[in-house]
Amino acid sequence: MSEGRGEPVITVVGLGPGDASLLTVGAHAKLSAADTVWVRTLRHPTLEQLSLGEKARSLDYLYNSLPSVEEVYRSIAQTLIHSAQEKAGTEVVYAVPGSPGTGERSVAILREMARVAGVELQVLPGVSALEAAFVELGVDPLAHGMQTVDAPELAHLLDARPGVVTQFLNPTLPLLVSGIWQHGLASSVKLFLMSIYPADWQVQLVRAGLGETPVGVLLEDLDRGARVDHLTTLYVPPVALDEPGPHFYQLTHITARLRGPGGCPWDREQTHASLTRYILEEAYETVEAIEKGDPAALEEELGDLLLQVSLQSEVANVESDFDIGDVVRGLTAKLVRRHPHVFGQVRAETASEVLANWQDIKRGEKAERGEKDTSALDGVPAALPALARAQSISSRAAKTGFDWRDVEEVWQKVREEIAEVEEAKPQDRLEELGDLLFVLVNWARFNKLEAEEALRLATLKFERRFRELEHRARASGRDIRQLTAGELDDIWNEVKESGVSLQPSVSG
Repeated sequence: MSEGRGEPVITVVGLGPGDASLLTVGAHAKLSAADTVWVRTLRHPTLEQLSLGEKARSLDYLYNSLPSVEEVYRSIAQTLIHSAQEKAGTEVVYAVPGSPGTGERSVAILREMARVAGVELQVLPGVSALEAAFVELGVDPLAHGMQTVDAPELAHLLDARPGVVTQFLNPTLPLLVSGIWQHGLASSVKLFLMSIYPADWQVQLVRAGLGETPVGVLLEDLDRGARVDHLTTLYVPPVALDEPGPHFYQLTHITARLRGPGGCPWDREQTHASLTRYILEEAYETVEAIEKGDPAALEEELGDLLLQVSLQSEVANVESDFDIGDVVRGLTAKLVRRHPHVFGQVRAETASEVLANWQDIKRGEKAERGEKDTSALDGVPAALPALARAQSISSRAAKTGFDWRDVEEVWQKVREEIAEVEEAKPQDRLEELGDLLFVLVNWARFNKLEAEEALRLATLKFERRFRELEHRARASGRDIRQLTAGELDDIWNEVKESGVSLQPSVSG
């Protein structure tokens, strides 16, 4: 006992995985000497074997009186602190299943509250259900790596942030899920894991420390009659590194294998330069999928685009320049650094304020690297499509104050350029046409339109109308080349009147 100082003291001990023989000597001594032992739950075999009798005070009643497990744990912590403060100078003993340091949320909350309340907290290490499970499964977590997670945490993540489930776990590492104490949790865990593992993946249910043999079950059957209770731990074996799956590591491993010894001859021959065309192609195909409003196509094209990032990074890795981890690290650092209104104390209420901050931060970064801004136009890629590059260049120039006063002045310039195109000599027409296009881009900018997008949509509209014209010509038994100019005009006007513009084309 810790007596004589008059200070409130709470000591937390672990009851082990379920057999009193696995109780530590220190925990046994505390439990034996205490006048009162607060227990998170009486549903534990070790307590039955110890026969603590009336000195065991259960906190089970809180589970039925509060709406969430988190509130239960906070109420437990408050109860213990209040008890310690009332009995200052007498040690309060709190017993939890397994080990206090492994998957015990109530202890984590108790640490925070005890610090604020000025209560001394002692936590004795114990044997957790995970350690017993390692032994029964014959798995060495240090040899093969291991992921561990508490079932309620998975359920909470699935409810709160369903979009992150495929990034939360690495399926190429073994996994232990503790705390599957009822079938509702088993169902949530199953839904979570089936977004990562095959439905027919063989998993094992372990009631560690009780001398029971682990039970094999298919993942899809986890909540269909399999025995789960407060002593159940789920073991999920790893998938092969080459197995298709949602984790980023699987992509980088497969990419490295394609480029490695015994890999694909084509992939092994590629360089940064040779892959350039594919980056552009995949980017354009991704844009096309977006414009079509086709989620399935967009999913596939984003994958193809991501492959180009992975391939370029693997080429650099082989040449010892950088690897995919450096790419991700640099990107995440840049995102945090350039969004101080999200990750820092800077305020930005509008998109324009965000862009202004962004430009200021970029200038600061260049100054730190010792780079001098030689032009406001620096940094616009030469490989951009011509209209997009023209708009970016003109936008940057405008930010320095070099711009027309209003949109009417721009439109007057458009008229002037049209006249110059009409009057141009053959050798000057290309230049004059370029001037006209550039001014039209500026008119688009003044009207907050994207010239590149406008031309892409116009081309798409023309393409789909022309395909419909071809279709109608064939339906009449004639080839489009056999039609007169008048007939072509008539069908074209019919197509326009029918509303064919951005709808999916007949020919696909």
